[in-house]
Amino acid sequence: MSTVHYRLSVAFAASLSLALSACGTNRSSEQPGPATTQQASTNEPDEIDTESSIWTLLGFAKKESQQDPGPKTGSTVSPILYQAALDTLNFVKFASEDPLAGSLVTDWYSPAGKPNERYKINVFILARTLRSDALAVTVTRQARLGDGHWLETTIARNVETDLETAILDRARQLKREWMAAMQSEK
Repeated sequence: MSTVHYRLSVAFAASLSLALSACGTNRSSEQPGPATTQQASTNEPDEIDTESSIWTLLGFAKKESQQDPGPKTGSTVSPILYQAALDTLNFVKFASEDPLAGSLVTDWYSPAGKPNERYKINVFILARTLRSDALAVTVTRQARLGDGHWLETTIARNVETDLETAILDRARQLKREWMAAMQSEK
């Protein structure tokens, strides 16, 4: 082989080793500037973040992905509950959706055959766990007066609890489906 081939091989190996060593570097944000101390190498395997490293791209990741299924939500919002709320309220348009804060607000909705009343639903996901106290639903009802103005009226409490129950039932169903899908991937 020619010397050009060997030189290119050495250059490639050197650049690859530099890139790999840079991926393994873990600088603390509290200590700005270059690291001044070296750590001794041990035989203990260090867990690495396989979600965002070159090891994942090369296929040498030490651990499987820990990414949760479902929509990307905030750290205090259950992705299962959020998706269940989206699925349960699929019959109405949303005025605002915030997966990071865990809130869903619908547009005003008039049921078929009742044009003189309308509803607005607010869903708040309060925790990452799949429990009934991790979910809050409020429903606002308005009725149209004879002059065309809307007046807020009372609504039965069981409407809100029935919506919460429907969202929780859908969340349990989604959890079973996602767990079965994750088991089948392994």
